[in-house]
Amino acid sequence: MKKKLYYVIPFVAVPLLLSLCELLDNRNLLQMSPYILSALLLLFSVTMGFFSTTHRTFDYLLTAIMPLSLFCCMFVAGFLDKNDLETRFHLYKAFNAAFQPIALQLYFLMAIVTFLASFKSFRNIRKRISS
Repeated sequence: MKKKLYYVIPFVAVPLLLSLCELLDNRNLLQMSPYILSALLLLFSVTMGFFSTTHRTFDYLLTAIMPLSLFCCMFVAGFLDKNDLETRFHLYKAFNAAFQPIALQLYFLMAIVTFLASFKSFRNIRKRISS
């Protein structure tokens, strides 16, 4: 159960992280830019990879789940977006939002960063520090 829950966390945390960033931007507490957002997503990917629960050398499943969670979030955001005529639910908008060039770069970078952070030697550092 613990492992299954761990692999669901990105699908909840990525939309929450993006919503938090939007809230901070709306309150003028932190001026958002693609660089800040990318850095936060990559930092989250490093954290998830570092705390991976697998006993293998690399966590391949998490490497696929992290970019997939961002893709799902972008796809849903594009699908639920309103235009000037107040219409919603257009698949072409969902695909346009999910396949933006910066989003494609983020998918690739999140996968690479998660893959490298989930290396067993890095995860063993955490165990050595805690004991």
